[in-house]
Amino acid sequence: MKLWPAEGVSSDTGGFIAELPSGVTKAVAWRSNAPIEPTLDAAKQYVTALIQALLDGRHLDDVERTNWASATAAVQKIVADWNEKTRARLYAERPPSVPYAH
Repeated sequence: MKLWPAEGVSSDTGGFIAELPSGVTKAVAWRSNAPIEPTLDAAKQYVTALIQALLDGRHLDDVERTNWASATAAVQKIVADWNEKTRARLYAERPPSVPYAH
């Protein structure tokens, strides 16, 4: 399986696109105003949703041929990277005020 991070139009959305062994692609997305913690629990939740979508679509071969432990680790990294960008956006240092004389 191939995974690509995907970011939404607004800064509070993220997700990933998965290309399965058969060539089927699925997208998983989330919306959050804050970093998502714990990242492993989130990754498990998102991968479970992906598996369910594949089962619902009768893509059983893809379910059987995919290494889900590796996929979960990769999704966890995508979530962690999204968290880093979110923290940078939320807690960005503002330049110091420039004093001026009256």
